[in-house]
Amino acid sequence: MALFSDKKNFSADDRSGLNQTAPFSFPQIIALICIFGFCLSYLLSAAIIAGRFIEYRIPLFLMELPMGMVYGMVCLLFSAVLAGLSLQKSLNADGSSKSILSRSQKISYFFSLLTTLCFTAYGCAVLVHFLKTGVFLSECLYLVFLYACVLGVHLKARKSSLAHMFTSAAFVLILIITAFYSGIAYAKIENRKMGFINGEPFLLVSAQNQNYILVGLDSKTNKSNGKIMVLPRQNTVLEQTFFWPAGLKRYKDE
Repeated sequence: MALFSDKKNFSADDRSGLNQTAPFSFPQIIALICIFGFCLSYLLSAAIIAGRFIEYRIPLFLMELPMGMVYGMVCLLFSAVLAGLSLQKSLNADGSSKSILSRSQKISYFFSLLTTLCFTAYGCAVLVHFLKTGVFLSECLYLVFLYACVLGVHLKARKSSLAHMFTSAAFVLILIITAFYSGIAYAKIENRKMGFINGEPFLLVSAQNQNYILVGLDSKTNKSNGKIMVLPRQNTVLEQTFFWPAGLKRYKDE
């Protein structure tokens, strides 16, 4: 498989790097990697929350991104980088100074593997949802098409540094799109908390720093009906409202 090609391809950027001074020092490279990792984690977290809000038909200007989620995503990316470096050292355990892959290939293969893992996790969630409810999430077909197109270009890329840079950017884009669709899938399979306010069913969607966001529930379709209620944390409405899993059939006699 091309993700673990055994051909010793050396691109022009690696050959020229032996005779030229690096444009960035090691601390600057580390700083750039950290900035890129934090920005990517922020975008992935925002995409997940945005997908969830889109499914509940909540305007995105009400979105509040929890920093704990961003820091968790940073830790996951940092762990993935460490795993990639450990894998690279294990492949070069013979002590040879020659690298099997060029710099651009290493970056491209790292993002291809990371995207593949996230895509596989999303596919498993779609499969579990289909087996439990019998409803297939048809929006995943668009993601499958994009992933197949970029993977086809990635498998054909050889020594061209520009091609690997393109596939790296494409895999990052697909990673963000996967996070967005994962938010939609999460909104469909999560354990929803339902309560009755003025005789109407509402779902507790988000607990933000200052507010609670609730959306109206259509009992026939089991989806949001477009009604949105934003309540401050200190309010009498929620103090008098009981919430339970939306899957339970419970009725109130008032």
